[in-house]
Order: sequence, then C-alpha cells, then structure tokens
Amino acid sequence: MDHSEFQPNPVLDSAQLLRIEAVHRGYLFQHLYAAQCLLSAGTLSARAVIVESDEDVEVRFAEKHVYVQVKYRQDVLAWSDIATTISRFEELREAHQEGGRGEEASFLIVSNAPPNNSLENRIAAEDWPTDVRIDWPDAPPKGRILPIPPKSLLEAIEITRSMAQSLPFGTLSPDTLVWKIAGIIMLAATGESPQRNHVFKVEELPSLFEQLLMQLQDLPAPPEHYRVQQDEPNITTSDRVRLIVGHSGAGKTSWLAQSAQHAVGTLVYLDVADMPGAGLAAAIVREIAGRLFSEGNQLGQILLPGASGHELLQELSRRLTNGGQSVIVALDNAHRLSSDDVKGVIDSGAGVQFVLLCRPEGQISTLENTLEITGEYLKGWAPDTVAAAAVDADCTADAAVCQRLIDLTGGLPLYVLSALSIARADYGGDLRKFCEELAGSAHTQELAQEVILGHVFDDLPDAAEEVANSLSLCDAPITREEAAAYVAGIGGPTNGAFFSALRLLLRRGLLQIFSGDKIKIHDAARVVGKDRINLLGSEQLKRHRSALHKLIQASLIEDWTPAKLSLFLRLSGEVGRLDMLVEMATDELFHEMGVWPEIEAFLERGASDLTLPPDLRIQALDGLALAGLKAGSDKTKMWLDQMDELIEQHGLDNEEVLRVEMKRMNFLAQNGDRAGAEHSIATLAEKVKNMPPGHRRVYEYNAAAAELALGDSASALARIQPLIKEYYKLIGLKPEAVMGRNAPDLRPLIRGEPFQVDDIKHLGDSLDVLARALDMEGKFSPLARIHALKFYDLARMPDSMFRVGQDLVDQFVKKHDFDGALNFMENILLPQIQQWKLADYLIPLRSQYAVVLAYCGRFDEAETEMDRLRAYESGLADVGRNELDTQRNLIARLRKSGPPKKWSPPPGLLESLANRFPIEAQIESESASPATFKKVGRNAPCPCGSGKKFKKCHGQ
Repeated sequence: MDHSEFQPNPVLDSAQLLRIEAVHRGYLFQHLYAAQCLLSAGTLSARAVIVESDEDVEVRFAEKHVYVQVKYRQDVLAWSDIATTISRFEELREAHQEGGRGEEASFLIVSNAPPNNSLENRIAAEDWPTDVRIDWPDAPPKGRILPIPPKSLLEAIEITRSMAQSLPFGTLSPDTLVWKIAGIIMLAATGESPQRNHVFKVEELPSLFEQLLMQLQDLPAPPEHYRVQQDEPNITTSDRVRLIVGHSGAGKTSWLAQSAQHAVGTLVYLDVADMPGAGLAAAIVREIAGRLFSEGNQLGQILLPGASGHELLQELSRRLTNGGQSVIVALDNAHRLSSDDVKGVIDSGAGVQFVLLCRPEGQISTLENTLEITGEYLKGWAPDTVAAAAVDADCTADAAVCQRLIDLTGGLPLYVLSALSIARADYGGDLRKFCEELAGSAHTQELAQEVILGHVFDDLPDAAEEVANSLSLCDAPITREEAAAYVAGIGGPTNGAFFSALRLLLRRGLLQIFSGDKIKIHDAARVVGKDRINLLGSEQLKRHRSALHKLIQASLIEDWTPAKLSLFLRLSGEVGRLDMLVEMATDELFHEMGVWPEIEAFLERGASDLTLPPDLRIQALDGLALAGLKAGSDKTKMWLDQMDELIEQHGLDNEEVLRVEMKRMNFLAQNGDRAGAEHSIATLAEKVKNMPPGHRRVYEYNAAAAELALGDSASALARIQPLIKEYYKLIGLKPEAVMGRNAPDLRPLIRGEPFQVDDIKHLGDSLDVLARALDMEGKFSPLARIHALKFYDLARMPDSMFRVGQDLVDQFVKKHDFDGALNFMENILLPQIQQWKLADYLIPLRSQYAVVLAYCGRFDEAETEMDRLRAYESGLADVGRNELDTQRNLIARLRKSGPPKKWSPPPGLLESLANRFPIEAQIESESASPATFKKVGRNAPCPCGSGKKFKKCHGQ
C-alpha cells in the first residue's frame, strides 16, 4: 500500500492539534487512574468509587471521602495548573463542614509530573491546607492511601494491566479487561449510564467483572500480538450501522476481537455464513436477551410465544432504549446474506448498533445503497508494522523492502505473515531477495493471497478476468481511458465490455479508485494476475509489457507522478529499451527519485553493451559515475576510467570530455587529492571559456563544490555568490521575492517557457553550497537553505530537498531553536517524506525527529519513535545502526541532564536576516518585508524586477 495516500493531510492549525492531543492524554490518564482505584478498591476497604461528579475521581470510605483531581503534564506541575482546583476544594470543604455530607473530607491532587520549585515552596509553607495532598510518582509515600501515580501513559497502562492480571479470569486477557473497564468508566462519566450514575459500588464490582467476561468470551480471540492497521476504524462511533470490508486475510475478525476490548456496553458476535436470512432476527434476540435479561422473569417477557423474530427484536430494542443499554451486534460474513434480510433486521433493531463484517463480494454495493452507508475498508499494515512483524519472523528488511512487501501484498495481515513465513523458510530470512523473486513471479511456494484471491479470480467472467490480469502489470494509478486503451491495444475487451468488467472488479474489491478518476488493481491481487499472464508465455508477457510501456511513456508527458516514472523505468529495462534508460541516466531527476536500485543493473548492462552507440554508452557510464559520487561508491573511479577509454577510442567531443572531467574533479576533491583537484579546476576553467554560458555555470558550481570539499570555504564563497546572482537573473526573480512565498507561489513568477527545471535545480544546488560554505566559516545561514528548499521543491528534486532539510534542522538545533526545528520537521519534512517515500531518508529523518523531540523535552515520544525504528535495524548497514545507537544515547543523556535552554527568535529577526542575507548583499538589492509581496496588483510593478507591470510580465 502507498502509505502516503492514506495519511492525513497536514493540519491547518498545528497548535489546535496539540491542544486536542493534550486534552485526550489527560482524559485517558484520568480514566486509567480511576480504573486503578476500582481494581484496588477491595484492598483499600473502600465503599465506592465515583467518576466525574464533584471531582475527577472520588473514593468513599466508611469515615472519609477523598476528592481526587488528576493532572497529566508533559513537563512539571505548576501553581497555575492547580489554582482553580484548590479553590474548588475550599467549596467542598465548606459543604462538609456545614453538615450536608457525613464523612470527613480529604483532598488529593494526583499528577504524573513533579511540582516545580515554586509549587514545592508553597506546599512546604505553613499556610498550606493540612487536608490537601499532592502526589506524584516520586513523592514521599507517607500518608498515601490511593495508588501511586504513574509516570506516563504507557506506565499507567502497564500498571493497570498488572492489577487486572490478579483477577481470577484465566480466559480473559488483562489487556482486554483494562480497556473494557476504561470504556465503562468513560460511559459512567458521561452520565448516560442509568445503572451507574457516576458511581461504582465496591460490592457490585465482582458481578461487573463477571459481566465483562460473559460479553467477550464468545468472540474469536485476538492474535497474541495484535498489530494495528493503517487508519483503523474505531469500534465506537455515533453511526448505527457500520460496514467493515476486506478480503479474506485482511484481519476483519481480528480487528473486531481487538476492538471489543475498547467497546462500551455489550458486544454480541454472530458468524452468519451459513445462517438462513429468515432466522437472523430471532438469533440476534436470543443472543442479546440471554445475556442482559436472564434474571427473574425478564427473559420470558421478551421471548413471547408466537411472536416473529422481527417482532421480538422490536420489543427487545424498545427495552434496550428505555433502559439506556448500549449493545453492538457484529455480524461476520454478512456479505453472504441478502440485502433485504439485513435491512429488515436493522430496521427492527432500532435501538441496536450493527457492525457488518464483509468481503468485497456478494451484495456489498446493494447494502451500501440500501442502507445509505459507505463501506470502511481495512487498509493493511503500515511499514513500521511490517518491519516489527519481520523482526518477530526472524527476517531482515530495511524501510524500502518493507514498503515493497506492502506493494506486493497490499499490507493485508494474513498475506504479509504468509510472505514472511516463506521468506524465513526458503530464503533464510532475506526479505529483499524474496520480494525480488515475488515481483518477478520466480518464487516457488504459493502464498496465502494466491490461494485465496485465486478463487476470486476463478469466479470472474472471462472478460473481467482478462482485464484484471492485464492491469496487474501496472502498479501506478492510470485513468480509465488510459486503461481502456492499453487493454484494447493487446486485444482485450473494449468499450462497454471493458467498463462493465471494471464495475465488477470494483464490486469484488479487486479494483481501487483514486482521485482524478484513476484506477489500479489492488496490490494484493496483482500477484495473482501477473502469475496468470506469465502462464500465457513469454511472447504474450512481452506484448503486454510493450503496450503498457508505450502507454506510460505518453501518460508521463500529460501527468507526471513518481509511481508512474518508477513503473516506466522498470518497463524500459524489461522490454529491452536500454537506449531510453541510458538517455535518462544523466538527467538529475533520475537520481533524485529513489529508483536507482531498480535500474542500476540495466545501466551497467547498457554501459557494457557494444551494440549501443558510444555516446549512449558514455551516458550510461556518466549516470553510474554520478550515482557513485552521490553515494561515495568505490566504483566511481572505475566508471570514470571507462569514460576516458571511450572518449579516447571514439574521439568524442568536448561535451563528453567536460562531463567526465568535472566528475573527476569532484571525485579527487572528495578523496582529499588537493593537487589533482586544483589542477582539474584550472584546466577546466580554460576549456569552458569558449563554451555556451550554461556549461560555464555548471562548471562554476562544480568547482565551488570541489573547493568546499577541500575546505576552501572562502574560495567557494567567492565563486558561488556571483553564480547565484546570475541564476536569479536568469529565472527572472530577485531574492527578496522569494521571502514569504512557498514553491507553488513562485512558479508563476519564474521567467521562461518551457519551465527551466535544470536552472531551478542548479540555483538550489548553488544556494546549498553557499549555506555549507557559511557553516564552515561559522556563520548562520538559514535563509540560504530555506531558499534552496523552495527551488528543490519547484524542480521536484526530493533527494536534494531532504538532504538540505536535514541540514537546516541541524542548524536550528545548533542555535538551540528547538521549537523552530520541530515546527519545520512536522510541517515540511515529515509530510513530504510521506509523499515521496524515499527509503534512504525515511529512517534518518525519523530518528532526527526523535532527537528534536528530546531537545523539546518530549522524551517519552522521542523514545517511542526510536523504538518503532528498532524493527528496521536488521536491514541497515553498520553505519546506519551506529547512527541510531548514537541518537538513542543522546536522547538518554538529554533525559538525564535535561536539554539546553531554548532560544526563541525575537520579533522581526527574519526580516532583519533578510536585510543582511549574503545573497542580497552580493547582488546589491534592496530588502523588503515578506508582506510587501503577498499579493501583486495587475498594474503594479512585477516583483521580478523587470520594471514592467505585473500583467505584462509574470502576470500574463
């Protein structure tokens, strides 16, 4: 699954999100503490526990009434956090003193965080009320009568679980009991439960726990280690009817069993696979009534003789509504029932919530239309979850391999686990090798998804199966019209038959629809379809691939996407179009997209293919050398030497000579060969004098980069600043016009059609060299990197964008602007990595994010993020594992000693920096406030500095 397409969009108000998260953390901490009071009520000799009445929690003893205010804080507890609580305690104290309440009043503030120095001084003062106690995890234990406050939410869960484990219910897991109790406490706190009315009497607790046991014991047990799916549905919503959809193996029943732990009220589970529709209503009545109305004569009053199942369900529903009882009925395999039977039951059970678990077959679309609901699809596991499962299965995998496995299985739990089992048994746990063979249909063992979905394919009409098989080769969404043209081009169904097949595939859950009316066969199903095309023979497979290659090539011109480009590159290699790959090898976009591992072998083949023209072979070598320089590969010198040989053998022109010599110049500088690099810089300077200006600009950038690699920051600055001025002039912008604008806002202001991607990218590269040179000289350079990021974004160069973005975060941290670093990561880098999914940056970015969280004092979140990354370590090289260890140690030191004091930028600093920004100083431009350029009038001067009106220049 493409993780990014299912991610929430960046929030419009991050501060609002933080407030919401804080509120929910506080409520959950409060409910868990109340659960601990319930579970320990017997040993405390308490009479009752009350929730959300006069206080968050109240514990009543024979002669004492303890009022508890629960506070969850990320940092420390301050007087401002409890001032209103102390005032409310005074009111409650007066109520007891006036004789309205019998027991002696006692007051307690429970917090996970210790008091700050100021509050500690207040507590120690003589005028502090003697009946008010503040308790925190490390507080002195003297006088403590209620459970010790946990230090964090995770510790609160674990402590409550340990307490639940002591109850004598061997068939009910402690986790299940914890979340059921927390849900009941939440319901009691709302006042919507007449039986509770906010109060839990101690003598009623055993029967309450027994009732929980009865509610859950008939559900299939959840897996021992349940793993949450992406955007997993919540069992508790206001919707009366839910439709949960997924193929067999998607984990529907496991989801229900796990969700039941959090459900409020009674949950009834029925597998209706072989149940006659006419008997469904009566079966539901028997299950509900047998649980809730078995005492006394109530059951006989409901199961009236002679009444139909629907009449009984109506009577039962009425009683549930009048009694304020919450009941969820989960019907497994509901797709096997007729829509009329399901609707009849739902109409009769107006006081019952229904959850329908269905496969994407049968009458799903009819159910959606009849009940006016939309199915909620289980979306499978995210990469982190797959990585954790791989570790448990003794498999090794990095971030790229985990995403690849999701692309091949849809991330559906059963299919992932089946793949891991085969990888462990047949591939020694090497998940990368298994995925490579699975993608090429070279694996020998049959996967669970092939067996299960194979039956679905077998049940399709011939035309629909042919369409599904053909589209299985395409792992990027394409429009319906493009899909129709591709299938028709290989002799498949056309026109009405084709679109009828699409509708059927959609109903069967084999087809996915994306924005822009684009479609794609479900990832899990593509393995089955590709295998069936392979069975047709190599000629048929080649014909399908060639037709799809031609279509994707044309589609890229109209609508470029990373997924489509990746597909095109793979297809180019598979259909033998090495000439296309070689021609693209020198395109910088090619090296920015994270697709290099997929096509490196094709380029190596092209470089050694003597049937290719020498200019194409040298382009292939140039692409290999460029990739080697970026990665610091030992092979780089070999590629450069082979380029020299080709140039000498075939007398290639200065263009090819310039390519190899500029790369060799940077290679020598990166490896510390000062004499060789300086000789190359001087030699090339003479060669580019008589070449076009574009060649000279590329040389100046590479020479500055080489000087920087040699440590000559002053030389690099002297060379790069005039070049930056030239690039700004070339694209028709002044640097101050970039201030206050995001990349999309800059696009209409840039001169030249077609859009000069290379010039935009080279300007970003030059700004990056400027920033690194200023770093070397100990100067602060945030705007250089911010401008570079905007131009990389415009040119769609994600690799450069993330590299510079990480440098900018490091610069923020170095200046102790931790909030600035966190804001930049959460609003820019992390959303972008979800969009681009460059595996090389996924782990470094997230581990850097964890460190920034620690610098902001959010240690629990930092450690949780690092724990999530632990599952990827087996697939990392030594340098990657060492980096994660270093960051874990840094987080531990920050927790122990505390982060440095934060630096907050004074008002107007950004504008002040803009006035003194080296780029602007170099080109002698006037500074301007970002607000000046927020909106340009049609007749106002164009902000590009051309002197023309906006409507006559960039406003055209």
